[in-house]
Amino acid sequence: MARAWPFEGEQDFEPVRTPAQFVDQRDNTEAVVIRIGLHDAQLVLVDGVGAWQRWVYHSVDEARAVAEALGIEVHVGEYPEDLRVRINSYQRPATDFDKSAYPEQGGVGPVIPYPENRPRRMDVLRKEAAQDAQENQNPA
Repeated sequence: MARAWPFEGEQDFEPVRTPAQFVDQRDNTEAVVIRIGLHDAQLVLVDGVGAWQRWVYHSVDEARAVAEALGIEVHVGEYPEDLRVRINSYQRPATDFDKSAYPEQGGVGPVIPYPENRPRRMDVLRKEAAQDAQENQNPA
């Protein structure tokens, strides 16, 4: 069963669920295989402008095999310097933020600053305290 909300009526939304889909949709893609934990490895695919996604596999060999099957350049063990610069200089387009369930946050973004989480100014606190004291002295 497909999710309807919040993407109802969105024709251009095409989620990337597999490495092959990422490579098909992007130009100049490169792969990086990095070991994580004791046995696992992650496959990071980076496109020509620096957008990236990652997938976790049970071994470095399995991740490398998936990357090599895609027919793209594969780096094992570390990110080359030019690839790191490309990833770090990538600016997400505004359309990425419009496609999420909460557009003001992006796909996965920070919590918006709710008023109750912001620090209160002392003059406002004193004014509220004075109003509370006055209300307590003069009950209606």
